Amino acid sequence: MQANQNLKAIGIGVVASVFFCSTYVMNSFISVGSGHWAWTVGLRTFLMLVILLGILQYKNQLKPLLCILKEQPKVWVFWGSVWFGLVYVLLTAAASFGPGWLIAGVFQFTIVAGILLSPFLYKDKRAKIPVRALLLSVLILIGIGLMQWSQRKGIYTDAQLLSCIILVLLSAIIWPLASRKLLLFVEEQDYQLNAMQRVAGTAIGSMPVIFLLMVYGYSESGIPGTSHILSILVITISSGVIGTILFFKAMHLAQNDSGALAAVEATQSVEILATVIGEVLLLGIAWPSATGNIGMLLITGGLILYSIPAKKKALRTAVKV
Repeated sequence: MQANQNLKAIGIGVVASVFFCSTYVMNSFISVGSGHWAWTVGLRTFLMLVILLGILQYKNQLKPLLCILKEQPKVWVFWGSVWFGLVYVLLTAAASFGPGWLIAGVFQFTIVAGILLSPFLYKDKRAKIPVRALLLSVLILIGIGLMQWSQRKGIYTDAQLLSCIILVLLSAIIWPLASRKLLLFVEEQDYQLNAMQRVAGTAIGSMPVIFLLMVYGYSESGIPGTSHILSILVITISSGVIGTILFFKAMHLAQNDSGALAAVEATQSVEILATVIGEVLLLGIAWPSATGNIGMLLITGGLILYSIPAKKKALRTAVKV
């Protein structure tokens, strides 16, 4: 049963990553159009929360969530501010210094970061670092490195690329920390929350920081333009609502297996391929060089190797049944 769940979690993670890529593509578009980053981060989360609250109210799942949030609001405010505030501020700011596909590539450091954080977060079998998962993550990172190397003579300066990489690396460490800590908190408190409720609860917790960001954005650039708002709406629905909920669902299915958790986080490598395609089609950027293509192949190969053991176990289970 767990093997089937792990395979399903990996599949859901892949789909979530395709939707996540809209963040990188649209951030690049907004950056070119001079949209202010504070509005991008603030409106993205605010619009996402409005949509989620409407859905939860329709499904009669909002009241139970609000009751849970009242019990320990500081936890939700802290991790919400980190996840929907700090992480997205760093990613949005990075869009001013490098192309979206490069940001998506650097962000895959979250794969290794999530694995290395496990001993500091868990006290059960999940605290063990799965060697195979770590090795495959390194393979994926080599592919990422090749993609970045192919960009070294592009339109961005070395200083811009360095700033981009530093900002994204910070977000790549904070992302799995916030994700796993919040999931662990919900587990320890035995809260019966589905993926959508957890996302909405985290977004509600981030509202103090989000409102401050929007006030800052208004003071710097006034009300955002129509194209800026439409771009944020695309990010909100695709990445903020669909992608995040699917990713939470995948993490929930794999939460009892550290190797499966690492595999789910590794599915984010698909974001690179999807982002490259999106930027080529929508923004007219050049396709990466041969070195970049080799990097993408290594990333895809690493992801496939991640899923093979779970697939074999699932097939054996199906045969026995």
